[in-house]
Amino acid sequence: MLTVISHKQLQTIIHLSAEAIREFLESADPAKFEGEAETAIKAYQANPSHFSDERMVDNGADVLQAIHHPIRIEMRGVTQDGAAQVVSKGIWGPGRQEAAVAIAQKCRKLKLDLQLKLAGTSSIEFNVRGVDKSLPIHFLQVAFGDVLDVMDYQPGEPINSYVSKTVIAADGDNTIYEAPQLGVLPGLAESPVREALCSYLKAGGLFMLISGNDLNRSFKRLVDALPKEVYCRVLVAGNGGADLVYVNAKGEAVPVPDYHQKALELGLDRSHQQPLNIVYIGDDGSMEGNDYAAFKAVGFKNSVLVASEFLAGYDPGLKGCYVGGLLQGTRQYLEQFLADRGIKTRP
Repeated sequence: MLTVISHKQLQTIIHLSAEAIREFLESADPAKFEGEAETAIKAYQANPSHFSDERMVDNGADVLQAIHHPIRIEMRGVTQDGAAQVVSKGIWGPGRQEAAVAIAQKCRKLKLDLQLKLAGTSSIEFNVRGVDKSLPIHFLQVAFGDVLDVMDYQPGEPINSYVSKTVIAADGDNTIYEAPQLGVLPGLAESPVREALCSYLKAGGLFMLISGNDLNRSFKRLVDALPKEVYCRVLVAGNGGADLVYVNAKGEAVPVPDYHQKALELGLDRSHQQPLNIVYIGDDGSMEGNDYAAFKAVGFKNSVLVASEFLAGYDPGLKGCYVGGLLQGTRQYLEQFLADRGIKTRP
């Protein structure tokens, strides 16, 4: 079972997504929205012919330029086998959940074995069923030693993950760095989390970023701000968990061997999972959001929820791990993690 969506399914997903986006934008009242949502609705209603299926795909084609287009469809991780993930962006408010439900029903009728997740404020993510943020966690629980070997993990003096099985995993947007704004792509370099995260990595801790976002974009936002000596302790899962890479000595992304081919099979085989001291930090406690699968994978006792507020729709089971504060909550958690082990936070 591959973690990629086949080419046969891609055009159907694109068309269903584009239709849903156009339906929302046509009927939406821009006065009821603000920011990029208001801008996008006005732009569509002024020139609806500019938002064909093809134009939306073109808007999402460039990894770094896509942030300039609030209405887009991204095909991420494209290979000869298909795409790791499709993300449609352009529906804001309650209509997004309704659109996701309607698209999911159409996919089931067409016998497309896909799962849909909400991400950010206006995106819907499409992945092969079983591919979500829990997948790299379950893969690591089975192949931990092999992954450490292949990434050339080097222990630190305070933390040796070969022995302690220590892993901190986290979401990206609003957890490790600020979420993108129209035309702006913040990274770890500007984040208050940077110093504490670097201290954890320098101590020998293993860190795995698990992002629903584009793999290459997420990799750059994180790794560009890290010192070279910690590259051997960093994994990046992107495209909703469909891809997993490690950072080599040159700061390049290298795919973890066999992940595409074996992750789904190993993820379902819980009999070979080994216990890890793994924590997941995320900012979305909604059961429809893309962090929820990761929270479930590590268990709520090993979860850290840094949402700005605990919303009524969140799973009540997450109340015990609620920290709040978004980036500041992540920073505080990491600092306390280090302090509990007698490790100083340092630049």
